[in-house]
Amino acid sequence: MCRQFLWRQEENSKAVQKIMAEIRRKSPNAALPQIARPANSIPYLLVSPEGTTTASVGRWGFQVQGKGLVYNARQETALTKGLFRGCFQNGRCIVPAHSFFEWDKERHCFAFSQKEKELLYFAALYRTHQNGAEIVILTTHSSKTVDEVHHRMPLILGEKELRPWLYDTSASQFLLSQGIGALKKEIVEY
Repeated sequence: MCRQFLWRQEENSKAVQKIMAEIRRKSPNAALPQIARPANSIPYLLVSPEGTTTASVGRWGFQVQGKGLVYNARQETALTKGLFRGCFQNGRCIVPAHSFFEWDKERHCFAFSQKEKELLYFAALYRTHQNGAEIVILTTHSSKTVDEVHHRMPLILGEKELRPWLYDTSASQFLLSQGIGALKKEIVEY
């Protein structure tokens, strides 16, 4: 499960600055929280109408009548559930993050990140409404490191998987069954 993640928009890395430059160009007044929660504005990567990869801002969660806010989707059912099936075909996107947070049964907060301090890229789906884009993050069974804390985690794409996820439906179906390697786990005072 993913309920909170860290996005450091002021970081000087090339990847973050490229994403933020595109977001500021499109939405100069966009406010992105450092710790993102469902219903917050979050950055995401998608295929533009011109066929290029671009960054934008959307709201984390699909507003569903009678169910409230749905902010995660299980990768096991993304192809079959009506709410997500069309989005999988035409609305795959990627949510960049520095880390994500999970809590154990004793309510200790843990941050999970790449060991090399690189960005995490969450596989996600989006749909557009009159108020803008809504985004759900795909979750999968936890890796060994995360499973010690929680049984679900975001579906994380490697850098070589970003383009196939966005542009190739067949490849993205295969990527639903993949997982990322080792993550770093740190306890966080929250």
